[in-house]
Amino acid sequence: MENTNNIEKVIEDSKLELTQYLGVKLVFATPMTRGEFNKLKNVEIPEDDASYNDEGYFVKYADDYESWCPKDSFESAYRVVGTDLLFDTAFLMCSADYRDRFKAEYYQLFSRFTKLKAMVDKWDSGNLEFKPTCPRSLFSLQLRAMGDYLSVLEARALIDGITL
Repeated sequence: MENTNNIEKVIEDSKLELTQYLGVKLVFATPMTRGEFNKLKNVEIPEDDASYNDEGYFVKYADDYESWCPKDSFESAYRVVGTDLLFDTAFLMCSADYRDRFKAEYYQLFSRFTKLKAMVDKWDSGNLEFKPTCPRSLFSLQLRAMGDYLSVLEARALIDGITL
């Protein structure tokens, strides 16, 4: 925490103009303490050092660069691939290949359609945990529009030879 305050003070004192960035990277990682990472990299750090047991992740990037990242920073930026469909599509959305962006569009819509349908089904069965403010008929219209949109994307995928 103190280190963060020092960085903020340096930035403030230097009058740096910082631009906000959002990054999308596909990495391989495994949980590892700072001390374990240092041993792996043959960097000596005393086991009684206050940061030795800091929780974090060993991270390997596509260009084979390796680093260590604190647990909170890592877990706020990354998700395990295959556990969050919307998050997984972020990488596809940044692709230069229109087919990847098309797949991302389809997967995002499919995910939202499926979740909305599950919510409406719960509502219809009396098991919804909250009371929607919009009328039920508006959700039916939305589901129909989303279903039509999915059908259009599926037809385009078939014509363009894109496997969904």
